[in-house]
Amino acid sequence: MDAEATRDFALRLMREVWIPFADDQVPRFYNRDVVGHHREQLLTYDDVIARLSSDHGRFSGSNYHIEDIIAAPDKFAIRFRFTATVNATGQPISTEVIYFYHLARSRIAEFWLLADFPFDYRAA
Repeated sequence: MDAEATRDFALRLMREVWIPFADDQVPRFYNRDVVGHHREQLLTYDDVIARLSSDHGRFSGSNYHIEDIIAAPDKFAIRFRFTATVNATGQPISTEVIYFYHLARSRIAEFWLLADFPFDYRAA
């Protein structure tokens, strides 16, 4: 993938997977052997699906405001502000999120997440 194709991939990832919390779209974007890193968590493909499934019920009124995407062949970084309401408490949240992605075989092979909100990929 060249840088422009990588940027398009990043935008499609947000539109088709994260904004709608569409765990059924994960196979189109993530390699089955993906490795993720968030705080102490070492994450897997199944953890990404669990996160999306959990977030679908955990948050309402979610909004992703993309601040920046930096793309190169087979890697990109995306920075956005995520706002939503936590359904269990009714409390609003607002956090800046930064992901770094490496691609292999035209899908995500590895990623790192930096956020000041403790997103839990393994929450049920």
